[in-house]
Amino acid sequence: MPHSPGLVIVNADDWGYDEPTTTAISDCYEAGGLTSTTAMAFMEGSDYAAARAEGHPHLGIGLHLNLVEEYSDPKTPAAVRDRQRRLIEYSRLLRLRRWVYDPSSRHEVNRVIADQFQRFVDLYGRMPTHLDGHHHCHLAANVLLSPAIPTGTKIRNALEDKHRPNPVTDTLRWARRRLIARRFTTTDRFLSVETFWPDLRGAPPADAFDPAVSPSLEIMVHPAFPHEYGRLQSPEWVETLERLPVGTFGDLR
Repeated sequence: MPHSPGLVIVNADDWGYDEPTTTAISDCYEAGGLTSTTAMAFMEGSDYAAARAEGHPHLGIGLHLNLVEEYSDPKTPAAVRDRQRRLIEYSRLLRLRRWVYDPSSRHEVNRVIADQFQRFVDLYGRMPTHLDGHHHCHLAANVLLSPAIPTGTKIRNALEDKHRPNPVTDTLRWARRRLIARRFTTTDRFLSVETFWPDLRGAPPADAFDPAVSPSLEIMVHPAFPHEYGRLQSPEWVETLERLPVGTFGDLR
């Protein structure tokens, strides 16, 4: 269930995707532009990211589950690589399979999730603070119902996208939020930084952080995107966060 009134989490996706992406996230964190990130397992920057994390003891680090892009770390064990590759190819055959519960793929999904959790523990020496997904794959029905994710895990909510309403996708988001709330702990709202701060120009709108509207809020950022990188280190953004009750998923109750 959503909890922690007044908590704002600024989470950067793709920590460990490669060295440039990880460095961009680290730069924005050091500037005060984010509070949390999610790490990718079995990618070419995974080891680099784990080493970089040692200098950021207060950075919240979760797992960025990846069921959609092949592992890029050449040291990935063949069996682990093949499991994930089969799952990607299976989903590509019929895109709908990613979003509808499919009993025939549940064992493969469970094993791939378990592989990535274990790799995270191997790299960081602990469990992740929370879970989200590359291209939002954590919202797939087979993932949300997977026993490989313990009940009560802190997990990213479904993305709000009110500037592009669609009755079908809005209904699916509602259903996913209901499922997440039944099994996991999540924020009341989840927004992309560009959803409420269009074009990242001027000062961020203060009403977006009103705890009466969103008692707990996650904001997704991508520092590797050039247009976000500078703005996430700008005085307008950093000073806004300094006035807010910011934290990590570790603070979510």
